[in-house]
Formats: sequence, C-alpha cells, structure tokens
Amino acid sequence: MDDDIFDVMEWIRYAQEDYDAAVAMAATNNPYAPRKACYDCHQSAEKILKAYIIAKEGTRKKEHNLVTLLKQCSQYSHDFDGLRAACLILNTHIAKTRYPSGKKLTDSDMEEALGEAAKILELTKSKLTEMGFGS
Repeated sequence: MDDDIFDVMEWIRYAQEDYDAAVAMAATNNPYAPRKACYDCHQSAEKILKAYIIAKEGTRKKEHNLVTLLKQCSQYSHDFDGLRAACLILNTHIAKTRYPSGKKLTDSDMEEALGEAAKILELTKSKLTEMGFGS
C-alpha cells in the first residue's frame, strides 16, 4: 500500500486546499458556486477528520459520513463532541452536490457550509498541532 495514504501532513494539506478552494469558489459569481463550495467543504472536513484518525490509529477507513468519522475522533477527545451539528449540516449538503435532485443549494447554504467546515478544520488542526503535526 502507498505510504502517502498514512502521511498525516499530506491529509492536513489536502484538507486545507479543499477549504481554500471552497472559499475561492464562494467569491465568484458562478451559478454553480454553492454546489461546488459545499462539496469542497465536505471534502475538507472529511480529510481533516481522517488526518486525526490516521494520527491516532495509523489507519484509515473508507468512510464518507462525517458523523461516523467524528464518532471515531471523539473516542480520543471529547472536544470533537461539539462538532456534531456541523457534520450533520455538511452531510446534508453533500447529498445535494453529487447528483441532480431538484433541490438546489443556495448562497446561504454555501455560507453555512463554509462556517461549519471552518469549525471542523480549526478544531481538528489544533488537536493535530498538539500531537506534533502542523505548526
């Protein structure tokens, strides 16, 4: 198996890049900005939670449900418990990003996703920094 899959710093970098891409997309006037930004917000949250799990366990699950990943993180720190609502919101939005459903994401949804993803990214990065990953 490829060792990069377990490189915590790479997971952190990818998570930050996904969040930065969401912010950049939100700054455009593209009609598809809410869908793309919400997708990248979910990806950012998923990757940063996986970075924490890899740092703690040295392994990763093929899991996309943020609540499930959060439960795994909460086994190591109850600081994650406060992120459940953020994970639920991003899980709800991701379902609308993948396939046509008639339920369009709005600018308000996009702003909400950016805020919730930022909370997850910030807390998880701080926990990883405490463990010696990041700055």
